[in-house]
Amino acid sequence: MVDILEPYESYSVAQFYNDLLIHINSIHAMNKIPLLVGGSIMYFKTFFLKLIIIKIMNQNIGKLIHLKKLCTDNSHFQMLAVDQRPPIFNIISSAKGRKHSYEEVVECKKLITSNLSHLATAILMDPHYSIPNLLQHNNSKGLVITLEEHDFKETLQGRYSSDIDNWSVEKIKKAGGDAVKVLAWYRPDAEKKSLEYQQQYVQRIGEECEKYSIPFLLELLVYPFQDDDHHTKEYIEQKQKKSQHVIDSVKEFAKEKYKVDIFKLESPVDSNDLEGDISKETEDAFKNLAKATNNKPWVVLSSGMGKTSFYKCLELAYQNGASGYLAGRTIWLDAFKNYPNIENVDKGLKTESVSYINKLNDLTARKAYSLKDYFKKGFKIQEPENFTKNFGGFK
Repeated sequence: MVDILEPYESYSVAQFYNDLLIHINSIHAMNKIPLLVGGSIMYFKTFFLKLIIIKIMNQNIGKLIHLKKLCTDNSHFQMLAVDQRPPIFNIISSAKGRKHSYEEVVECKKLITSNLSHLATAILMDPHYSIPNLLQHNNSKGLVITLEEHDFKETLQGRYSSDIDNWSVEKIKKAGGDAVKVLAWYRPDAEKKSLEYQQQYVQRIGEECEKYSIPFLLELLVYPFQDDDHHTKEYIEQKQKKSQHVIDSVKEFAKEKYKVDIFKLESPVDSNDLEGDISKETEDAFKNLAKATNNKPWVVLSSGMGKTSFYKCLELAYQNGASGYLAGRTIWLDAFKNYPNIENVDKGLKTESVSYINKLNDLTARKAYSLKDYFKKGFKIQEPENFTKNFGGFK
């Protein structure tokens, strides 16, 4: 270290990094290009590795700002879903004996949004019916927007997801979304072609979310094969599902290559197992589900299960590190038993649904895992004095 240290003084890689960065910034200030020559390759490798780490950490600030908008002041998620399509189509067609109309779907979603969104930290909307019609009725602060098409291709032993036509991560970001939500049908014993397709599908979306600095909220659902006893294409909980299928699916997509920021997860056990006394097998299933997330934030979905079962599901999830819920039908479906009597639907939402969501919010505030430390760590900018230089734009 000529002209830097006395022969008896020690010198570390960390000191080398700091000294080198000073000289590089000085050279850049003169509109010159620094050349690194000679010396130990270990020092150069360490220097560039730390630069990469800093850039990666700092690039996540946009995602974190969006995620924080989806939370309460105590960093919990209390999110309301109104992006459902087939479930609402079914309400209308069952009551009226014919296919739904666009206006009727919007009317149902408007009733939910106007009556319940003020109790939610964020709302999940679809771009067909909700975004063009309901934004003025939304009283939550955060906005999650759906990307996947509700219809899907199905083979004997596999399902294949796809984006909504003319919709993209980029458009969700441009529309003011705080997160991109994707539902991916997945079970580890599906046909190889389906597994590879779903993995590539999710990975592509994760990379696009990274590019546009918007959180990726991944919802995973296991499903019955066509030759299973309880096969259905409806958006309901799979009967007699295997806990390990749920857990192994999460474990796959918790890998860093998928770039998932938050999971929306179903119960690892049948909702029937959440009624009455909770077994050790059920407790273990929730513990293993939590481990499978690889410490990524996660919330719980309801799958339209009964109110008591979902409450118990949340209790178990919160004991194992879940940070909130993103639910829809369990909160508001009972009110639509009165459809098409809009006045009675509205009354049911204002009373029973409001009471239940308040109950969920109270439980969440008391028992859910807070992300305060997660945000505190994430908002700690590395080398803040060089933030504008290290922070990159969209590429």
